[in-house]
Amino acid sequence: MSDDGIWPKLERPLVEDRLDRARKIRDEMGIYGNDGQSSEEFFAMSSTHTQGIVEWCFGMVWAETPFDMKTKEIIVLTTMAAQDLVGELEWHVKVALNLGLTREEIVGVFVQATPYIGLPKANHAIRAAMRAFKKIDEAAKPS
Repeated sequence: MSDDGIWPKLERPLVEDRLDRARKIRDEMGIYGNDGQSSEEFFAMSSTHTQGIVEWCFGMVWAETPFDMKTKEIIVLTTMAAQDLVGELEWHVKVALNLGLTREEIVGVFVQATPYIGLPKANHAIRAAMRAFKKIDEAAKPS
């Protein structure tokens, strides 16, 4: 039995439109490309996985939800802290700074989440932020 009732209702944008939106968002985030995070390693393992990240995550979800970029990043920081994804958090701390959040606000996100995610996960998130801040500070020092 087929559910044909939804097919006419589904959006049919051009993939190029989604990819263009994704590129603009990723450029605004400022962590991809030279000296940043790369999707090439994922692409080498799975072009399907990479397509999903770029097209769906950035070209649809990031592009179409009704929040400004800073609010979207606060949501990402919170959900990553709740899942204890400290490696990803380090990258997203950099994104948060690039989008205009302060260091105090970033740490404040994790402190605010503490009653809901627990002290250990909040501690891990704050430590990830500290590592990101340290790397940023070291990169900014004159050679």
